[in-house]
Amino acid sequence: MAYSLLTELNSTRDDWTVRVRVCRKWNSINFKRNRELMSTDMILIDEEETLIHATINKNLVNKYKNLLSEGSVYVIKNFKVSEASGVYRPVTSTFKISFFLTTALQELREGIVSIPINGFQFIKPDMIDSRLNNNTVLSDVVGCLTAIGDMESVGSKWKKRDIQVITDYSAKSKITLWEEFGEKFEPFLYNDSGPYVVIVTSTTVKQFRGEVTFATTYASKIYVNLEIDYITTLIQKFGATFLGVQTIGSSNVNNIPIEEEMFMNRMNITELLESDWSADIHEYIVTMRGNITEIDNYFDWYYISCNSCSKKIVPSNGVYTCHFCAKECKFPLVKYKIHVKVNDKTGKTTLVLFNAVAEKLLDTSAHKLFNRLSLESNNVPPQIQSLCGKEFIFKLRLNNYNLKEGLENYTVSKLFIPDENLELQYTTRKEQKGKKKVEDNIETKRFVEGKRFVNCRKINSDIRNKSVFLFRQVSVVIYNPYFQDLNFLNIFCHSYLYRLSTVSPIEKGQKRKKWKKQNNTC
Repeated sequence: MAYSLLTELNSTRDDWTVRVRVCRKWNSINFKRNRELMSTDMILIDEEETLIHATINKNLVNKYKNLLSEGSVYVIKNFKVSEASGVYRPVTSTFKISFFLTTALQELREGIVSIPINGFQFIKPDMIDSRLNNNTVLSDVVGCLTAIGDMESVGSKWKKRDIQVITDYSAKSKITLWEEFGEKFEPFLYNDSGPYVVIVTSTTVKQFRGEVTFATTYASKIYVNLEIDYITTLIQKFGATFLGVQTIGSSNVNNIPIEEEMFMNRMNITELLESDWSADIHEYIVTMRGNITEIDNYFDWYYISCNSCSKKIVPSNGVYTCHFCAKECKFPLVKYKIHVKVNDKTGKTTLVLFNAVAEKLLDTSAHKLFNRLSLESNNVPPQIQSLCGKEFIFKLRLNNYNLKEGLENYTVSKLFIPDENLELQYTTRKEQKGKKKVEDNIETKRFVEGKRFVNCRKINSDIRNKSVFLFRQVSVVIYNPYFQDLNFLNIFCHSYLYRLSTVSPIEKGQKRKKWKKQNNTC
């Protein structure tokens, strides 16, 4: 029987016969659709160590799930060969294999043909720029383990564990192990002498604060001290300098339960627009509930960005140059920047959805929609237009653009689907808090009015407000004719100053002029 090598495959026919080993196998899951199975996928390798991606569509999974085992060698006949396309490709290959209902399998005994058990395509330094923030092709990374973090919660659904490695090209990098990959990577397993050379396959490549980081996907697999020649060489290389596995401190310092995060500094649109912000505040987080009424496409719904710093770049003579990185950008990216008009019962405003938020919301990349532009009758794709009429809770990150210049186009850092039960609980707590505040003010007024004040004395005090400001100076005017009740003076001053120091940053800004007027009145 004649067998074809994987390098000989092309899309001109579908009666190929190959002899390959299944070196990796996994299920592709759609986590945004209740963990729906999309396909079973494999990496196949032949005697020339060529790798190719093979996929079995979900409607055929039951037919083949008990016929294919990871590590086994098979003769596979009659399958479709098509060009590799889309994102999250697990290997660099021109073509991929798709199983038909008529695809035939025959398992071979070991020793009949010499095919490696494993195959990898390790990322090299010269590949990083092309894969940075670009998920077209996934990357296999290998390095010596130097540190392990604890399992951490990310939002309400996800968990992760960070590890740190020194790669085979001597760069220190962080790898994020999501969900079960992190849970299985227990720190106590790596307390012995070491070194531990770790392979993590099919990762995405990102950059955060100048540091290149990797993260697992559903196609990933982890190997530690795999018994192959290349890993043996790396163990010997790192053995002389290995100092043990350290602990990574938790990065989840601001982990807020979603039930609290949805109501953080909740405002309506009128309150947001009319707030007089303190000059001392440079950034502030608020949440608001509203309906998306329109996509404002005056500035387009996308921009072309540098793949290193994510800043906007424009071509000059067909060449993209990033002025922030001071270099030519050979692999520019298309990213979302969607301006949406939002209203509630009190008013309307404009918000901006950047790439991270928009991509999660739309469940597709800006690059895909951009490539379909010529086919669309409207320059705003229907996937984006479909946001109109939907209601969300928007978590907004206000900056100097909003706080100092008083401009809109507030940046959305996160979106929530409203939960009416939680909304009712929040409204009830807010009403109870307002009622208690009114009662406290009445009691304070009665307490102060019970004393006789005639003469004027000014007392200045610096107050530290740890939540927003370092210092704020306020003045309290006290009228006292024959002031002998020094204990009352002390209680009154501390009570009044405490109340001023604990009001919100918004109240501070709105009442700034009023306080100044009071301070100049005797």
